[in-house]
Amino acid sequence: MTTLLAPLPVEPVRFLWGTTVVVDSTDLRDIVPPDVNLPETGPAFEKVNATRFISDEVKLSGVFLAAMNAIARADRAEPVSSVRIEVQGWREGHGIPAAADVSAYIGWCCLLATAVHSTAESGCLSLADPRAGSDLTAMPGLPWGRQILVRPVPGALTVAPGWLTHSVVPLEHGQSLVMAVATCSQ
Repeated sequence: MTTLLAPLPVEPVRFLWGTTVVVDSTDLRDIVPPDVNLPETGPAFEKVNATRFISDEVKLSGVFLAAMNAIARADRAEPVSSVRIEVQGWREGHGIPAAADVSAYIGWCCLLATAVHSTAESGCLSLADPRAGSDLTAMPGLPWGRQILVRPVPGALTVAPGWLTHSVVPLEHGQSLVMAVATCSQ
């Protein structure tokens, strides 16, 4: 007896590992006042007065909200209703080991940066997927296969889900950055 099997419908392979991240740049002309800088000496990390480095916090909040809501739409998640911005000064030696955030989304905008002299990666924001890629994969992050590095240049904007692992490559001698770090409420 011969049994004929009907062909199975062929569906394309769909990646279930999608992680939306915004890596962009923003115009800082109306956001950062002219002729402002971070003093060369000071701690490797400090929270600084936002009004010293941001002349239009409403506009910067709008930039973060737009990026966070773009990710929320892509993820079919609730929209973001507000952001909280903290301005941080980073100097040589500052680095952040792999971390995550409890906020649904977290964002970084480089407001000011000194030129990097010897190491292109110093001060870079690094994003990596902390999930294991498959049962036979020893390294996490297989869905991307690599980390995303964002160079700290003025206007660099990065927004990602809070659960995504982020870190900062330690800043080199003489390097300093002023970063706006935003978290959200939904």
